[in-house]
Amino acid sequence: MDQLKKINDDLYQAAILLDSIPSKIQSDPSLENRENILLIGKALSHIFELQNNIYKIRPDLKNNNQQ
Repeated sequence: MDQLKKINDDLYQAAILLDSIPSKIQSDPSLENRENILLIGKALSHIFELQNNIYKIRPDLKNNNQQ
């Protein structure tokens, strides 16, 4: 497996995991919801930015993980 595909696949899995966290944050009263959910959003934004950089080099990977 080439390196860019592996990185893209790992980023996709990381995004799925991060996407599941806000509901867990909301269910824990000890966490500040708004601030922490915004941090998750920023992390996802960085993942998408990196994926976009990969797609500029390898456009064939763009729809690779979409179902």
